[in-house]
Amino acid sequence: MRRLACFIVAIVGLPFISVGLAGPLPEYAMKAAFVYNFTLFTQWPTLPNNTLKICTLESDTLKHELEKFRDHQPHGATLIISKISNLEALKECQAVYLSEEDKQRIPVILTLLENTPVLTITDVPELVGKGVMIGIKTENKRIVFEVDTLAAKKSNLYLSSKLLSLAKMVY
Repeated sequence: MRRLACFIVAIVGLPFISVGLAGPLPEYAMKAAFVYNFTLFTQWPTLPNNTLKICTLESDTLKHELEKFRDHQPHGATLIISKISNLEALKECQAVYLSEEDKQRIPVILTLLENTPVLTITDVPELVGKGVMIGIKTENKRIVFEVDTLAAKKSNLYLSSKLLSLAKMVY
């Protein structure tokens, strides 16, 4: 229940939080919070070596923001944030964030990760329902997300009903 409350605060409250006098929280800081929270509401068949690895490819900005969660222990596991250059290494991740910079490689990545327990998350429009499990987008200055439960199920991932209830659209 505490996790759900934190996630709701992240979804509802983050757009209004100020960092000192600097103004609203930057978009990538909010996206990183969403990505981290998605891992809290996802269940993997196993977490190798009791680690949960969130990977990025080209998005240095998101990786930097995710690093702020490094001391957290989702599912009691050690959190590792990693930038991957070798696509084969994506199979060692539990979650992968695919950004606009990765757009040309996404079809290859989705084929590579097909039926593997890797949560795929993106902000590239219209990829949910085409192999990506969670799509993040901004609407009316708020971040919303869509979920493809079939893609998650094919990859042997269980997405919490609490997460699904907060999604704008569930496929």
